[in-house]
Amino acid sequence: MALLLLTGPLTSVRGQESIRMSMASAQAAEAQRLAATTIGYYNLKLGPTAWNFGTGLGMSYNSNVNTTESNPEGDIIFSPQINTRMLWPVSELNSINLSLSGGYSAYLKTSQNDRAFIGPGSELSFNLYTGDFWINLHDRFSITENTYQNPSVANSGNYSQFQNALGVAPTWDLNKIIVKAGYDHVNYDSLSGGNGQSSGGQPSGSSEVFSASAGYALKPGMQLGLELGDSIINYSAAGTNYAYPNANQWNVGCFYDTPVSEYLHFTIHGGYTMYTPQSSGTTTSSSSSSSGGMYVQINITHRLNQYISYSLSGGRNLTTAFGGGATEQYFALWGANWQIVRQVSLGTTFTYNHGTQLDVGGEIYDQYGPGITLSRQITEKLSSSLSYQVYWRGSNEQGRNYTVNVVSLNLSYTF
Repeated sequence: MALLLLTGPLTSVRGQESIRMSMASAQAAEAQRLAATTIGYYNLKLGPTAWNFGTGLGMSYNSNVNTTESNPEGDIIFSPQINTRMLWPVSELNSINLSLSGGYSAYLKTSQNDRAFIGPGSELSFNLYTGDFWINLHDRFSITENTYQNPSVANSGNYSQFQNALGVAPTWDLNKIIVKAGYDHVNYDSLSGGNGQSSGGQPSGSSEVFSASAGYALKPGMQLGLELGDSIINYSAAGTNYAYPNANQWNVGCFYDTPVSEYLHFTIHGGYTMYTPQSSGTTTSSSSSSSGGMYVQINITHRLNQYISYSLSGGRNLTTAFGGGATEQYFALWGANWQIVRQVSLGTTFTYNHGTQLDVGGEIYDQYGPGITLSRQITEKLSSSLSYQVYWRGSNEQGRNYTVNVVSLNLSYTF
């Protein structure tokens, strides 16, 4: 998690046209301004603001809601939700944007797992353009709810955490050179699972995340640069019977971003990262030594033809685990879209995670599984999707293996 936060804002600008436009040049600024301030389709006009509303209803079956190895318990979950977008053109150059999706998951049998959720794309942002600068002020928030989406978690069905990132991300465009910086104050608030006590629940905490990068355009669409970041991690549960040591994590490296062809794009980030827990006389951590190593992330997107496109990403990083502490993680994600049946979209995925917990416990785990989704636009405003996902988890610790099968049916309606 920490490294993703560190490197997330450092992604270089991708050239979208055969001739690169400077983001802060007159032409690009005008394009950005029009995209950010054009109201377009909306359901409701309130003063200077335009709103777009939609709703959805999901029904799913989870074969192992508590992610246990023995006696797995299945359940049916109903998940109504609402989606909204708001645009406020403050001026010709600047705008305020709101995107929010959220709802409630109600479990038919295991009602103790009922919880609210907020989608990860939810945010309130303000875009400011001035000269060669583009400044983004944002507040990004989400509530995670599915245990199987965190590969370091097992034997827990009551998993819910609120994350909020409040920050600023300025970009200085000098045509050939693009300089970026970023700061986020991130809060992690446990909504379930014991708030990091010895029962094994997740800890609440916060991070101060700093990032910077500088990229040079070698040719149109091709960029090479340096990136660095630092994250100061603090847990409110540090010092309890189950240790969550406060820590510092920094990284320094480089990135390369290039279109290989009109339909193939390649990006790589790589460098060195160090995770250093703070030793304290009140914690019970079995290990307070630093953990360092290389990080790398490779992303490939490829459109084979008008029917098939896919993306592939993978790499190695140091991330924070469910219960605090550092985890060495190797990961891979493959996804493909198949437009081979008229009016029906077919999506397939495969995920793989291999992790080694470097602090408390020392667990080594693997989590992997395929998924498939069928989507269809029923009417102009009504769409549907049917998906199946399976996760297998193996661990060197007894009782922390599981298999989860999830079948979901979702309906979405735009007013």
